[in-house]
Amino acid sequence: MIMANSKKEANPTGFGDVFEVKAPDISLVEAVALVKHHYGLVGRASALNSERDHNFQIETERHGKFVLKIAHPAETIETVDFQTAALMHIAAVDPDLGVPAVRPTMTGDLHPVISIRGDEPRITRLLTYLPGRILATTEASAQQDRNLGVFLARLGRALRGFYHCAAAGSDLLWDIRKVAKARPLLVHIKDHRRRDILDRCIDEYERDVAHLAPGLRAQIVHNDMNPNNVVVDPASTAMISGILDFGDMLHSPLICDVAVGAIHRWTPDEHPLAGAARFVSGYQSVQPLEEIEIGLLLDFMRARLTLTAAVVQWQAERFPEKRDYVLRRNAEIWSSIESLSEISRNSAHSYFLQKE
Repeated sequence: MIMANSKKEANPTGFGDVFEVKAPDISLVEAVALVKHHYGLVGRASALNSERDHNFQIETERHGKFVLKIAHPAETIETVDFQTAALMHIAAVDPDLGVPAVRPTMTGDLHPVISIRGDEPRITRLLTYLPGRILATTEASAQQDRNLGVFLARLGRALRGFYHCAAAGSDLLWDIRKVAKARPLLVHIKDHRRRDILDRCIDEYERDVAHLAPGLRAQIVHNDMNPNNVVVDPASTAMISGILDFGDMLHSPLICDVAVGAIHRWTPDEHPLAGAARFVSGYQSVQPLEEIEIGLLLDFMRARLTLTAAVVQWQAERFPEKRDYVLRRNAEIWSSIESLSEISRNSAHSYFLQKE
């Protein structure tokens, strides 16, 4: 069990216990027992990778597959309810958009608070399983780039008008606007040249962009369209069938959501922004971007990449058992950072406009 005094000692960066304190492990046997006791389902469990929660795929013979999510002990009920309410809102606004649904317990609870082995209580949810293939296991294509942009724009449109009290005052680690908060983590970047690139990116964001962010149109956004959170049609991997993991949602400038998706469309054999431009073109076919948003897109992409590079290196050292998982895309991240660092804001703006 994690004691209160140990939490204080474990928070040197101020990111909060959800990111800084390791949650007690949960076994497959315990996951199976939990699902049977609270949901009345008998099945097999297999572990799924996660940054901060414990996630399991549950496969039953009679009811199909589910995903069991057991939140970090420090996660609040408001944050989890935020995610549940968003999923319900999306399903009501755009029923054909592929997002998980929350299955209630036998007593009708959407997210019961459960203590395992007497450890700190943890919020639990059982989500429907989205069939398909994870985007990260597929080869990218021009049509896939565009379709991802279309899907994200539909998701953003579905979330337009939705709000939840947990979005107010969010101090989420993955908020691009708070990239300067990652500066203390740069000590974990051993390569001085790379560290200088990130340091310079933070300086440029603080000088040129930070004061403009409050004036950009904003809403609640998904904030994590990465290849491990997207499900595609196995028969046609350019067809996007769903999106997972709403744990990084926040109220943010809409263009930040676009930037998160765009950084994952890096194209090493083309212009560094070619895949991102196709992604943006698809997005704009559903939700046109404003001139100022397009002009700042490169800055937000760089800031998110800077945040990612600093955080994953810190996480790899803080949690060695997760090192392979958190650094799985490190080479691609750095290739993208280095290539985008050579592009000016004006040339990126022109390139995005030319590719509309």
